[in-house]
This record gives sequence, C-alpha cells and structure tokens, in this order.
Amino acid sequence: TDPQNPPPMVATMHGHDGCAFVDFYVWHHFLKERGYGFLAIQWWLGKGEGIHDYLLPNEIYRVIDEVFRKLKVKPGTAMLHGFSRGAANIYAIAAMDRKLNNNYFSLFVANAGKANSDYPPTRDVERGRFDEQPLAGSRWVTYGGGKDPNPDRDGIPGMRLAGEWIRKYGGTVELAIEDPEGSHGGFHRNPKNCESALDVFDKLRTN
Repeated sequence: TDPQNPPPMVATMHGHDGCAFVDFYVWHHFLKERGYGFLAIQWWLGKGEGIHDYLLPNEIYRVIDEVFRKLKVKPGTAMLHGFSRGAANIYAIAAMDRKLNNNYFSLFVANAGKANSDYPPTRDVERGRFDEQPLAGSRWVTYGGGKDPNPDRDGIPGMRLAGEWIRKYGGTVELAIEDPEGSHGGFHRNPKNCESALDVFDKLRTN
C-alpha cells in the first residue's frame, strides 16, 4: 500500500460490553474483498455500564483523528459504523467531524441505535454546541431489524426516528435498511445489509 495514498477506511464502534476483536472478525471478509483499511475502536473500558465506563464521543474522536493523521487518511475517504450503544454515540462524533472541518467520513452507518436525548453528548448536538445544523453535508445509512427486542430504540420504529433526527439537523439518509427478519445484531448476519451499506460508501467516497 502506498503510504501517501492509503486505502478507503472503515472505522467501527462496537456495542454494549463489546470487543474490537469481534468487530474485526465480523467485518474482515467484507473489507478484504474491497481492499479497505479497518480501524476497530475498543471504547468500552472493560468493566461497568456507566457513561464513564466507556470512552466519550470526544475521546473516541481523538483516537480516530490520531490514527487517521498517522495513516494520512484524506477527507471523504472513510466510513464510520456504530452498532447499538456505538450507534447512540455516532451522532455526536459526526457533528465533531463536521465542526472540526476534518470531514474524514463520507458515510456514517447507524446500526440499531437511535439518537438518545437523555445522553449528554446528544443533548449537546441538539442544543447547538456544534452549530444549528451540525450534521449538514453528512450522509447516512441506518439499519433496524424487525425482531429487535427494543424496537422503539433500536429496531425499525426507532431507526425511522433516527432518520428523522438526522434530517432535522441537516444530514441526508442515503439508505434506510429495514430487515423484517433481522434481530439486534442482524446487520452483519445478513450479508446483503453489509454489502448495501458498503455500496453506498463506494458511491460517496471521494477517491
């Protein structure tokens, strides 16, 4: 790989009690076929379920920025995916990427986790900390499964609300994946879901 011209990058945030190594396992086949680079972020600190038992969105973004700068990742050549609790954090991270004008991500994938107004970083977005239209110019794929045990938060109804929230703050939903047979982790279990999101990334990225 040319170090001055890195491949398209996919960064991902696992869900509740998650593990970056598992993320590597579920993504590897899809990304190897397309020749993409991969960054799996271990943002759960290993014990506990409180807000400070996980990295906060600004801390997650600091990790992404540090790695991407070292790899010389160019604007518009990366995709950020968040699953479940990771998806709940992706909205604030998207606002940071726009606010800092890094614009690394041409696509954000919110997988089974809507924006939660009870979460302080999400409230920061809603209260204008990152501008009135903090997601302006951002492009999104959402995923909800019809058999998710928390449908109004993570399933099809919840992710329809996520789409409305994204549009309210200036983003565009390029694709809303609704898998009637999908469970909470159904995005990767049905290869068509994953490939569809990556096809959108291929269309949108700048190189």
